[in-house]
Amino acid sequence: MLHEDTSATPAQGDQNDLHAQTAGAAIPTTTRPSLSLVPAADEYVEAQPPQSEQPKKRRLAFFAPMRIGNFRLLIGGQTISRLGDQFYFIAIPWLVLRATSNPIALSLVLGFASITLGLFTLIGGVLADRYGPRTLMLGSDIARFIIMAALAALAILTTPPLWAITALSALLGVAGGLFYPASGAMTPNLVPTEDLQAANSFEQLTFQSSNFVGPGIAGVILSITRLAFGFVVDTVSFLASVITLFLIRMPARSQAAATTVSATTATAAGDGQPAQPGKKQGGLAAFGEALGFLRSNPFLLTLFGLSFIGNFAVGGLFEVALPLLFKQRVGVVAGPQALGLAIGGFGLGSIIGAVIAGVASKIHHKSLVALAILLPTIVMMAAIPFIGGTLSVAGLMAGIGVFLGISNVLIITVMQTLIPLDMMGRMMSLMMLGSLIGSPLSIFAYGAAATVVALPLLFIAGGALMGVALLIGLTQKTMWQAA
Repeated sequence: MLHEDTSATPAQGDQNDLHAQTAGAAIPTTTRPSLSLVPAADEYVEAQPPQSEQPKKRRLAFFAPMRIGNFRLLIGGQTISRLGDQFYFIAIPWLVLRATSNPIALSLVLGFASITLGLFTLIGGVLADRYGPRTLMLGSDIARFIIMAALAALAILTTPPLWAITALSALLGVAGGLFYPASGAMTPNLVPTEDLQAANSFEQLTFQSSNFVGPGIAGVILSITRLAFGFVVDTVSFLASVITLFLIRMPARSQAAATTVSATTATAAGDGQPAQPGKKQGGLAAFGEALGFLRSNPFLLTLFGLSFIGNFAVGGLFEVALPLLFKQRVGVVAGPQALGLAIGGFGLGSIIGAVIAGVASKIHHKSLVALAILLPTIVMMAAIPFIGGTLSVAGLMAGIGVFLGISNVLIITVMQTLIPLDMMGRMMSLMMLGSLIGSPLSIFAYGAAATVVALPLLFIAGGALMGVALLIGLTQKTMWQAA
């Protein structure tokens, strides 16, 4: 890890103990907390206030990441991009449902996009570590700008056939798969370790602010205009992201630090022998290295499995069952507005959760708290189809968002402190894979099930599956040992 004081704090000591318990004695030097390397003189320069300002920094720790200009650019650009994404997420299911009322068609469009997203996430992780997260994010968003512009043009000129919507959605999944591992690796490259939880809180805050503001605005606007306008807005938002990413200048990593991290973590072609410092690994060897690290760390391996089960439980529930529920209740015309309000409620709750997690920086046993706090969501998800009124559903979604917002910040922070910086892209891609496999399978399963069972049963099943995932997680020793 590239930003650590040589004297360990009590929190750092806890992280070292965690890795010794979860990753085994064979690779203790691969954890970020154990590599106490002094950063280069120009690294994180904006994150290092004068000594006289240290007490003030501690009191305002939540805002510390915003002192870093590169992080502000990242947050600004991604906030705009995520706001535009909400227009796409509201528009795409209704574009499909206006073409056909078959739930399987909706699940096919969303499912193929999720499949390509999952497959290319693995490639994205390797490329992010090799070429840098900023480079890959920039290239991916240029590609998404072009693809979204094509979809917008089609929607403006004609009613796109189902095969065209499916193909363009799948291409967006490819570009997204390359983008998201790089995005997950970006923040640890810009922000010092002690500010990671606050930085992750800000990222969740801006992301969920877009979830809160975007769907409601998108639902209202798209209800009174054409669905094509949603794709136009998302196209413009990708352009804004491209501009801000272009302006970001990555901090210089010291050669000594990079060489040390590489020497302690890299293996040649998976044979257990240290790779030569400075020598680039092939794609398969680099991926094999990350896979080996995942297998050797019980905490991350358990988290991978829980992510798969949890996302299988809720992916299709919110992407297929929820739009179908509103179609039954308010019809196709008013459906986008109702769905937008519900997702907006979730976004508002997630904002509150992210702020709570960011302010409560001294939470101990973060991973255990992150799982336990999700227990109320079991009942909340199962209750959605039995709550009357769109605003009531939005309120329930807000409650779910609070708990998920807290949980996400805590889990992401623990992950980032355990993963070596030079392996961050690959490991983020692997950890995302659980959700990116679970979601498309869930979308196909819920789409098929919606044709043969009543919608309320799908929500009950989703809540039950979430309960199974949490029960498994809370009974794992590694979760109780984690910091």
